[in-house]
Amino acid sequence: MKTKCLNKSGKFARWLMITSTLMMGLGFISNAQAQRGRLHIDQSLGHNIILTDQNTTLRGVSLSFDGGDPYGSIEPIMPSQESFNKLASEYGFNFVHVYLEGDAGQNPDPVGVNLALADELVARTKQANLYVMITIANNGENGQIHSMQKTLDFWSLYAPRYKDETHVLYEAHNEPVAGQNHAWSDADWDKQVQMYNHIRSLAPDTMIFLGSFMSFNGADAAMYGADYIKSNVGDPNIWENAAFAWHGYWDLPGIESTINPIRAAGTGYPGLLCTEFWPGDTENGYNAAFESHHMGWAQFQWLNAQDMDLDNLRNKLNNAGTVWKPELSATSWPTAGAPNVPAMGTRIGIYSHFEGKFVNISGSNMAVAADAFTDGPNDSFTLVDAGNGHVALQTDSGTYVSATGDGQPLTTTATSIGVNEMWQWMQLCPDENVPAMTLRPWGGDGHLIGKLGRGRNAGLLSANADDASYDGVAEYGFVTAATNQAPQGCEPPAPPAPGPFYGVPMPVPTDPSQPHPFNSSAPKNVIYASDFDYGGEGVAYHDIDDENWGGAYRWDVGVDIEATDGFTNVGWIDPGEWLNYAIDVQTAGTYVLTMRVASAQDNGQFHIEIDGVNITGPVITPNTGAWNTYQDMQTEVTFEAGVQIMTMVSAGGFNLISYDLQPGTVTPPEQGTEVSVGDITMGWSSANGNRITVYSTTTIVDELGSPMEGVTVTGQWSGLSSGTVSGVTNQSGQVTLSSATVRDPKGTFTFTVTDVQGSLPYNAAANATNSGNVTF
Repeated sequence: MKTKCLNKSGKFARWLMITSTLMMGLGFISNAQAQRGRLHIDQSLGHNIILTDQNTTLRGVSLSFDGGDPYGSIEPIMPSQESFNKLASEYGFNFVHVYLEGDAGQNPDPVGVNLALADELVARTKQANLYVMITIANNGENGQIHSMQKTLDFWSLYAPRYKDETHVLYEAHNEPVAGQNHAWSDADWDKQVQMYNHIRSLAPDTMIFLGSFMSFNGADAAMYGADYIKSNVGDPNIWENAAFAWHGYWDLPGIESTINPIRAAGTGYPGLLCTEFWPGDTENGYNAAFESHHMGWAQFQWLNAQDMDLDNLRNKLNNAGTVWKPELSATSWPTAGAPNVPAMGTRIGIYSHFEGKFVNISGSNMAVAADAFTDGPNDSFTLVDAGNGHVALQTDSGTYVSATGDGQPLTTTATSIGVNEMWQWMQLCPDENVPAMTLRPWGGDGHLIGKLGRGRNAGLLSANADDASYDGVAEYGFVTAATNQAPQGCEPPAPPAPGPFYGVPMPVPTDPSQPHPFNSSAPKNVIYASDFDYGGEGVAYHDIDDENWGGAYRWDVGVDIEATDGFTNVGWIDPGEWLNYAIDVQTAGTYVLTMRVASAQDNGQFHIEIDGVNITGPVITPNTGAWNTYQDMQTEVTFEAGVQIMTMVSAGGFNLISYDLQPGTVTPPEQGTEVSVGDITMGWSSANGNRITVYSTTTIVDELGSPMEGVTVTGQWSGLSSGTVSGVTNQSGQVTLSSATVRDPKGTFTFTVTDVQGSLPYNAAANATNSGNVTF
């Protein structure tokens, strides 16, 4: 028998955030405190691991207050206190990484431009029991310290300001050198020393993160730099309160090839924290790898405080089966914060849901081969308190189960409990009565419990797994009495039955001035494009593939949905794709259908069907200039009263946020009476041999500023190219005309409009301009 599992793909995971029963003993209750203690370095595994005041690793997301990359692309958006609280209570995170201000040639902001934001950030993260790391970033100039003075001034302001805030961490400078860390010179390491000494003099107790490598590329360079810093700051104990930050823009084997030698080199080298990596690599195993190293990470996501990004990240982690135990006891994702672990001294049998077999002892190892649990000496394990929230598994002979290393089988020969015999028990289902769990060893490479699949040790248990998703290789269960029946395991909820997204048809007319009748988080009462009916492919929608390319909102469908404009949009809409919406028309009649669309091309197209009948014919969408620049467009539809299915059938070429349906007719746009040149922009392209062709894009508008389609523009090239050219404007009122190609030009290309012919008279005197030029 199976039951619902919380760490599964699909939006259903949002419905499974339930409060787990508190559990006494073993330190499994882990409520965050009002004031976080400082980070500390754990050396129990023979190398430095960065841990919180609750002996957990840092896990979180990033915010961009520095203006984005490039500068000005992201406005600083302060998340609400509720959003910060949810990071811990719903998403199991404990950490926010913030690009607070920028050090870049393109960034004109003075140091302190975000001081008020920073104070609010520190206060809100403190209230939410989150750690926060601040850094000075690079905008579009990653790979250099543009101004050392600005960097030092930044820390002169912020380092002493928050030195007594024990939840605040300092990252000296984001990506201060181009390329991988092997490209660093002694001069670059000298800057690290200078930043460290400056910050440390102002904040004696705050943990400082140096490095921030764009990527690892072998351990030697990083270890050289660590030795260089230690020697030049004159503090042999520097790595007790400092560490290396790094970014994961490299393949995972390359990253591992750097991490492992640093670990093997021992406690004389810094602990490591990944403060940035591509979110798509979550499903490529990056987060899982960091978890196996007990290494913290900050996902490069949530940069503009769009909370739907958090659901996007949760879905990626669900798909990858990456798990950890959250700090708050009431948090149930990705595993239960207060797991229902059997009492110490309980004898258990272990069952692999992936293999469909019970675990048995095979010599000095453990295999996954038994059809039943006998509660005998060859398949029983007694739970023993291993301290610090860990358990140990003791055999009937009195020995303990050990994790001995990556790819190595577990052993059952240890006579005492050490780091390799300590296991973290993670409850995979929110229902405390469902005995589905996974185990992560503190030592022995730290991967989840799994099974070796090949070689001479095939079939033996090993700490070699990462995927704890439904029927993943690391999903196990337990029993406490002899049985040949599989214990209850995790199961994703069944999808909703076909029908309206909110359970009842959306009432028509809609009214954007009112709250949404079913969704309090939606900005307006409209029919959102992403709220199409349930029923799946071929019933509620048709999409050309089964992947949600936008990665937002509804991960159980193939429709491509993005987080945008305060809610969502449907994008990548290909010809022939369609979406169904159950609506309830209150009164028969003619309605104005207002659709909020965006497009970077001309002649996007769709039509509307009611119960399979085309009621609009082809409708052309405007070119709004960009795929994320939205505007409203209108057409008329006529409805009968009652419940019916409205279908948007696409011919491609646009993105869509919403539909609004109001009684009435479309007001014809006011008509202009004459046209003129609204704008001329110049561009050029080159080919082999420095052959240059120049382009002139002319925009024709009427006196109301509306673009004029179908107008013939004639112009004259002069200067380095001569000749008369003409063309017809498109839907955006634009026509692009090219010069002759000139090799190795030295001088000026000039384009002049000489005539405009169309349905309205041309008023040359009203031109905003009539010429443009490019000089080489």
